[in-house]
Amino acid sequence: MLVYKNTFDNTKTLNCNFPIEDQFYASENEAIVADGITRDPIGISDLSTCSVQEFLKKYPRPSGAELAAKVICDTFSKTDGSLMDKLIKCNENVKELNNKYIVKCDYLENDYYGAVASCVSIKNNILNYAYICDCGIIVYDNLGNIKFQTEDDKKLYSDPYINKIGIAWNLPEARVIVRRDYRNNLSNIKDDKCVSYGAITGEEAAIEFIRTGQFELSDGDIIVVYSDGFTKFLHDKQFISQILHFEKVEFEKYIETKSNLDYEKYGKEKTLVLFRN
Repeated sequence: MLVYKNTFDNTKTLNCNFPIEDQFYASENEAIVADGITRDPIGISDLSTCSVQEFLKKYPRPSGAELAAKVICDTFSKTDGSLMDKLIKCNENVKELNNKYIVKCDYLENDYYGAVASCVSIKNNILNYAYICDCGIIVYDNLGNIKFQTEDDKKLYSDPYINKIGIAWNLPEARVIVRRDYRNNLSNIKDDKCVSYGAITGEEAAIEFIRTGQFELSDGDIIVVYSDGFTKFLHDKQFISQILHFEKVEFEKYIETKSNLDYEKYGKEKTLVLFRN
């Protein structure tokens, strides 16, 4: 049963007409959450010289991240087949979007439009799931114990190597290296393993980074489909208590309070869809 679905704004971008780059679609037994890949501001490649105010002012509107996330959720809602079938179609439609707007990808201002995503289908006590990168799915039992959670593939495989690049993310060279060499790049082999992460950008290789699986549910299990902005909440005892005894007003008050208290940990844009089996 679908219990709740919502996107919470980035607390730094409130009241500045900033694009909503998390998107979702949810029905009674299916859902997808898509998290658009943040864009570079227009005309500024060296972000070390850019204030927060200037970044927000020069940020593209409409945002390619928002457009890609919307295409993914819309495509998912209209496509039949398995979750993999749906995500393959999502990738095809994002490719069409990029063919329309991106003449030549430079991995900076003209980077591919794209998003990461997680999705589920629930039927007869079976959770089918699929995800790419750091969006995910978590299952709690009716006492709040965690029974299952997907991996953050970027954190697990890519970040240990990205962190050794030695160039600040604010500099354009770093962003080009990460987006070109570590995203959807099956040839990026280090220590005998691929250390790239996936994103739905329309590139054919993106499909190889989609993870799928099944999980058997019990009565009363709680399923959360989330974007990475919710990651720090998921093991928090108060968060778990809130979803066990879910009340919309209290839950939203709790999320907003946490988000305002600690921006770096809780304040960024975030989406969740909540089911109870």
